Amino acid sequence: MVLEPWITPSLFYRFLDKPQNETAMDTYTLCEALGPEEGNKLMRAHWETFYTEEHIANLSARGVEMVRLPVGDWTLDPYGPYVGCLDGAEEAIQWMFDTCAKYNISVLLDVHAVKDSQNGFDNSGRTRNVEWLNDTHFSHWPNAQANWLGEWNISAGHYDHINFENIRWSLMTSEHFLTRWGNHSAFYGFEPVNEPWWNTNEDVLKDFYRDVRRMTQALAPQAYFVFHNSFIYSPDFWNDLFRDDDIDKVAMDHHYYQAWNQGMNTTQQFCDDYEKNAATADAVKYEVWFGEWALATDVCAHWLGGFNDANTDPQFECTWNECPVSYLPKEFNVDFDRTAAMLGPYGTGNPENCAIQNGKCSDDSGFFSHEEVATIAKCALAAYDKHIQASFFWTGHNEIEAKWDYIKAWDNGWINKTEVATPSESLLTYAAQKNERSVAFLN
Repeated sequence: MVLEPWITPSLFYRFLDKPQNETAMDTYTLCEALGPEEGNKLMRAHWETFYTEEHIANLSARGVEMVRLPVGDWTLDPYGPYVGCLDGAEEAIQWMFDTCAKYNISVLLDVHAVKDSQNGFDNSGRTRNVEWLNDTHFSHWPNAQANWLGEWNISAGHYDHINFENIRWSLMTSEHFLTRWGNHSAFYGFEPVNEPWWNTNEDVLKDFYRDVRRMTQALAPQAYFVFHNSFIYSPDFWNDLFRDDDIDKVAMDHHYYQAWNQGMNTTQQFCDDYEKNAATADAVKYEVWFGEWALATDVCAHWLGGFNDANTDPQFECTWNECPVSYLPKEFNVDFDRTAAMLGPYGTGNPENCAIQNGKCSDDSGFFSHEEVATIAKCALAAYDKHIQASFFWTGHNEIEAKWDYIKAWDNGWINKTEVATPSESLLTYAAQKNERSVAFLN
């Protein structure tokens, strides 16, 4: 529901080698570049094909008890270029709730994108701030801004003022989400903002969380209130959010990716690091959910740092494979020149690490063998079982990356805890009738 080019690179092929006003790198600019009519046609095709009932059945058959459903704050209250472009989003979310309920999977409804961007990343709906140097080069990471709370002053390194109108907007949209889906049988938790960045004003954010929790208790009292820790994984920082006697159905969301770690080149280092990070949860007075994690050991995932961009160089040599053929229906399948040495436009990241080259896209490095990845995965799951209450593998599926793909990671034998249906069995029948499932996401 919120586009990220690294998850669906083929959807963004159509913007390669295009000038500024025809380029898109997130949901916002896709709607700007294509307009409401063509943008909506493409988005509806995406919603209808990227996740199908078979995908949900496959997740259920592989032990999933809960999915994290990222949505934009424009879903029920569209604004700007989203108007018209994202018609049908509400119905797509309703389909996901209903289909998950059919397979006994719960849903954490996660407001992944909020007005003016809470972190500057493409996963906030809008990559902020992008400056075009010319028609073939742009800059994002050196001038990144998160303007949900106000205009971020890059030179001074602080907010000059707080935009309380945006806070009120987020409270209103939270109320609308809770009213719309809070009583659905699959509704298990609500997270009002994903990954507000580390410069977020702590007092404003904590007050926002308290307000939304009261709203959740009133409109969906059976559900968890989940708050992201703003990249501050500190018990001392967050234990004052709610009173000691008022922490029922509250969970802290922590995201942990080892791909960005530096100087780690042995499985033992990765295992020790998982244990150390999971053990920090022992001092947090709320339940701790690792709301996103993956097995990637380097930043080689194609466009992980944004469309034709990167903010970190890989430590090891990346693997390069033929770029995937689009999952979209034929009439929406726009390919690129697979004979071109390299295709722009280019961000500030080294294009040799992040641009398509001779029809090939980057994949995670092969520094660690299949068996070594399995060892790292077992360490991660053991640490999670010991210290935290839930873990969500990011993503359910994507176009390239096995180490970022729950089903591929399971089928590769890295994270599987039970057997899956044999090929001769119908996954749909298996998933619908199987009553006892292992715990894969929610411990």
